[in-house]
Amino acid sequence: MRKLESIHFHRFRGIRDLRLEHLGQVNLLVGTNNSGKTSVLEALSIYCHPLDLREWFRIARQREQESRFSQTSILDSIRWLFPKAHSHEKKENELETGTLLISSDGLFPVKKLQAKYEVIEGLRISERKRINKLGRSKENETLEEVEDETLEEVEDETPEIRKGIDLHIEIYADSEQLSLLDTIPTFAEDFQLWEDDSIVKLPGSGRFNLETSIVTPSSHRSEISQLRLLSKASFQNFKPDVINLLRQVDSGIIDIEILQSPDSISYRFNAYIHHKKFGRAPLSIFGDGVRRLLHIALKLASVPGGILLIDELEVTIHTEALQDSYKWLIRWCKELDIQLFATTHSLEAVDSLLEVTESELDLVLHRLEPKEDYTRVVRHDWNRLKLLREELGQEVRW
Repeated sequence: MRKLESIHFHRFRGIRDLRLEHLGQVNLLVGTNNSGKTSVLEALSIYCHPLDLREWFRIARQREQESRFSQTSILDSIRWLFPKAHSHEKKENELETGTLLISSDGLFPVKKLQAKYEVIEGLRISERKRINKLGRSKENETLEEVEDETLEEVEDETPEIRKGIDLHIEIYADSEQLSLLDTIPTFAEDFQLWEDDSIVKLPGSGRFNLETSIVTPSSHRSEISQLRLLSKASFQNFKPDVINLLRQVDSGIIDIEILQSPDSISYRFNAYIHHKKFGRAPLSIFGDGVRRLLHIALKLASVPGGILLIDELEVTIHTEALQDSYKWLIRWCKELDIQLFATTHSLEAVDSLLEVTESELDLVLHRLEPKEDYTRVVRHDWNRLKLLREELGQEVRW
């Protein structure tokens, strides 16, 4: 039995009533743009960290990581995880609320996550200071007279109105006969968040967590993240296998190390690739293909026994390297007992995965088709996918 045998996204972002059933070790999500593929990965990450608000916030802000514009506030980012009510569902003068609901079957002890928020307002005393003039006795003074007199700073204790949200989270877990009709949660917690709260103030709890890691189309460009993950892989003796994967893209790669260059004017350590042609060169000068494969490998090593989420599986990897790269990925998902969920727009990626997997237990393709009030899912197991692609040559992405 897998960590997740099936999962039902009742309400999350723009998703309503989306079921993924009979999940495999590798689950490929396809569909048109805005069909909800990325939202499924985000919902999975939150579902597997139900009480860790730092993970909620990280996922809520993930799409803005490369934005050149100002970022959404903490509260708004979290509110956008919740489905927006249709205009006919909202009553006049009613407080803004939202409800999120996800349920699943499998080894993961959490069987249902339900969360609700409500916008609130509160008063606070401002900490700002204002300037008061000493000894003012006249009601009508000229600007010159005011400037001539002595001024002093005093505390401004004027109350201000600020907004926040009450967030109520319920976890239903470890019940053999659990159903959506159950009204008593296994665990419930309330959080009160205010618009001025910083990220470090967000509470985090490891209770009920299932280890997950998410790879976005651009997360491989974060140098700090790469150093941390590479250090972890080295301590786990996983680095030789990472090197073998990178050689699928560039056969000249010998090793990868964390070094401080003797010629650098900085005291920072960086990741260096030992290359047959270039010697030791910073990872940053290599192409996105090498950097992304490295990132995927390091993320994989960080979640043994957990779930790996990859958005746009084919990004930056040359078509000729897809099959060997995916063969390596599938092998290590099995070795480390990792369940993989990945999105793709590429037919070449579908065919390459089909070539390196062996049965419906390994690979399942789920095509998402959004309707007005639900998302239809067309499921193709390995046998059906092989028939459609190799014998009939049919399009399976949309």
